[in-house]
Amino acid sequence: MMSTTTTTESAWGLAAYILLLPAAIAAITCLLLRALRASHLQGKNKSPPPGGIGSWCRGFVGAETLSFLADNSSGRGFYHFVHTRALRYGACFRTTLFARTHVFLLSSTARAAASGLLAADPPHFAKRYVRTVADLLGEHSLLCTSHDTHRRMRRAVAGLFASASTAAFVETFDRLLTARLLLSTTGCKDRVVVLNVALDVTFRAICEMLIGAQEDARKLERLQSDVMDVTQAMLAVPIRLPGTRFYRGLQARKRIMDALRQEISMRRQNGLKLDRRDDFLQTLLLKSHLDSPEEALTDEQILDNILTLIIAGQVTTATAITWMVKYLGDNTDLQEKLRSVQLDLASRHHDSTLTLQHLNTMDYAYKTVKESLRMATIVSWFPRVALKDCQVAGFHIKKDWIVNVDARSIHYDPNIYENPTLFDPSRFNDDMKPYSFLVFGAGSRTCLGMNLAKIMMLIFLHRLVTNFRWEMADHDTSLEKWAMFPRLKNGCPIHLTPIHKDMH
Repeated sequence: MMSTTTTTESAWGLAAYILLLPAAIAAITCLLLRALRASHLQGKNKSPPPGGIGSWCRGFVGAETLSFLADNSSGRGFYHFVHTRALRYGACFRTTLFARTHVFLLSSTARAAASGLLAADPPHFAKRYVRTVADLLGEHSLLCTSHDTHRRMRRAVAGLFASASTAAFVETFDRLLTARLLLSTTGCKDRVVVLNVALDVTFRAICEMLIGAQEDARKLERLQSDVMDVTQAMLAVPIRLPGTRFYRGLQARKRIMDALRQEISMRRQNGLKLDRRDDFLQTLLLKSHLDSPEEALTDEQILDNILTLIIAGQVTTATAITWMVKYLGDNTDLQEKLRSVQLDLASRHHDSTLTLQHLNTMDYAYKTVKESLRMATIVSWFPRVALKDCQVAGFHIKKDWIVNVDARSIHYDPNIYENPTLFDPSRFNDDMKPYSFLVFGAGSRTCLGMNLAKIMMLIFLHRLVTNFRWEMADHDTSLEKWAMFPRLKNGCPIHLTPIHKDMH
């Protein structure tokens, strides 16, 4: 009996051995191949960047995405998310946000890679923002289009930034700002929230340039409110349910598109050639009417880019102005130095309406603007999506990964800027190193409106510093929750003291 049992067990053992042997060999072979592949990648400097990634589900609703949202909904801002991971992993790391793998390049690593990623349109990289931005601005937006379409769209809107248009914009912005500052100080008010003033005047100036002066004040206020809702939804969780921030942004976009369509329809009914308006919308409509079908812009392309230009012209510039006023409020000695220079310039042109020629003489003010832009770094990073597997900064980058050149880390790199946390306009007395100042990007995707932004900041700075002294009314540096661009939660309230007695 024992012998029979033993024989049976031996037979079963042999059968199991025979059956499992191929599986064991396959498993060992797989492990060896993986090890060889990893060794091969590392031998060729093709290991992926360090950092946390996960499955599609974990990447979308997991720890990394939740941490990003938590930082963005706090007073620290979303850049805190990047900074903490840079401390953990180094100047190049990867993470998974909203189901997409993101690679961040920081400091010297970012600067070294910038020439290949930003300076031109490399065949294996394309510009790519998070999906929520494309949903809110539209697939035809300059920020979201492919290389070929972007070049055509850029040619179409280039007229907005021609010298004649720019010169007219200087006078428009100066007129609106002077009136707004006078209104802000009417009734002996000495406390002003800079962000509110900046948002209002930049919005009115950009709208007047793009769609003409609007006589209906309530219509303009609704448009401004809708633009703000779109902006605040750009980094929201993409849930299309009533009550969510993203849904409010989509609804606001729909109202903006409807209003602009009505404006276009009215102009066409009145006859485009008979309409004497010279705003940018009129220029685009006439151009589309006269151009060949290949070059003509569709209504959807016009609408998406009018919205894009309003947001790019208003929100980013108003945010930069706010930080600039704060930095000078915190550095009263530099404020006084600037005031002395600008008052001397004002006396030379008898405080008349500003022109481009006047702005071109404001050398120290321009350095102040540049230093403010460096420290604020309104656009913190520039994203590019890999169109195929490639190498960046010595790491293996897979197709569809998004590589982000981190401008903020470059602007605060002590190897590039001495004492980078110190506000010092004189640092721009010297020539800058290549790709060390990425406020407006670089290459063919450089911000088209950068000259308009500089114009608005210079005029705001000149009018404020030559009419008032100011100090901070609230030193809280907490950031506004859910803001696409980092800005102060308190809006930068300041106490104003008129220099001239007749200002009240």
